[in-house]
Amino acid sequence: MLILLLLGLLALGMLGDRLRVSYRTALTGCAYDNGTGGASGLYRWCDRMGLPATLLDVPTIEAFEGSPSPSGNVVITMGDGSWSPSDEEMEADAWLPIRAWLERGNTLIIVTSDPDELPKPVRNNLLAGKLRVIDPADSSKRPISAALRGEGLVDNRPETVEAPTVGDGSLTVEAKGPRWAAKSTADEAVESGWRLAGDAKGGVLYRIPVGRGSCYILLDAFAWTNAGLDAGENAQVLASILDREIDEGTVAIDEYRHGHGRAESFLTYLVGLPGAPAFLWLALAWALLYYYGRNVRLRPAERYELQERRTAQEYIDAVAQIHERARAAPIAVEAVAARLRQLVRSSSGGDPAAEALLKEADAYVESGRRPSSPHEAVRLVTRLVQLRKRLYGTRTVS
Repeated sequence: MLILLLLGLLALGMLGDRLRVSYRTALTGCAYDNGTGGASGLYRWCDRMGLPATLLDVPTIEAFEGSPSPSGNVVITMGDGSWSPSDEEMEADAWLPIRAWLERGNTLIIVTSDPDELPKPVRNNLLAGKLRVIDPADSSKRPISAALRGEGLVDNRPETVEAPTVGDGSLTVEAKGPRWAAKSTADEAVESGWRLAGDAKGGVLYRIPVGRGSCYILLDAFAWTNAGLDAGENAQVLASILDREIDEGTVAIDEYRHGHGRAESFLTYLVGLPGAPAFLWLALAWALLYYYGRNVRLRPAERYELQERRTAQEYIDAVAQIHERARAAPIAVEAVAARLRQLVRSSSGGDPAAEALLKEADAYVESGRRPSSPHEAVRLVTRLVQLRKRLYGTRTVS
């Protein structure tokens, strides 16, 4: 019984480790990201709270075109990078439909830990230069892989502080995160009207009215991600905001900016297929392995031995020997013809074919031709030898 109890405690401990957010990811706010910077916990939390949550797979400007409720909708977008999966900069014309959508009575919640990376039309149109950044995030402390992408990783247990909110409650946010403050004395009234939460360093959560709607900006990567949604009163503050802004509408989590939206091209469609990222990584590994195998020796290089070149004198001597052999062609024909003539004379009767061939051989010898390629002499000797074998076999004359 004691053994079963110990095994149960061990299994519970292992299961607890699996359920805990144990690996760090960048601030994505993606419902498919179970790491520290994802929003899978937020998406499940909305379902538990009975909120009509959806995943937005189209650009923000197309968020609620044709929606049953033209107002009372909330879109949550998180991240420090571009709002487009292709890293395209937002143009001023692209912000106008979003502002018109906000003015109808809708809400946009922006979560970022790098306010300088907000799209320029958003900063110019909403903030109008009234706020300045205090103590921005130190990009030099980011890991190399994240710094190359312009993103930092969300820590699962960072140093935090309590940022009291207007009314009741407080946000648990990173102590070393960025803050906003009024840019000038004339802007202090505007800043205090927008500010919902902050600490001694400055504001961390702002609500900017836009017509009948509003835009919330949270300068923190911890509070509403998987890492910190259950910390302090973070979930309660978010619930109060959604309760205030949602009116017969829905809450949508922006997935389009993270590449989980509609396919804009055939390549995007292929990359979005299940298992495609793993296949691409395997293909890259095989390509690197092939490149390594083709360009790296597996054994020491063999010494190249340069063959000695022939001299001009050796070439002249070789050509002279060829010509010398060519001069022996009449002698060879005469020798073979002489052996055949001896056999003909020693036989009982002469052969007309042999007599004709011997006359041809005698004529070649008398001509004295010594070509470099004695093809005629070779053919004549071949005929003489064949005739001798046909008539007399291997017979010899002593």
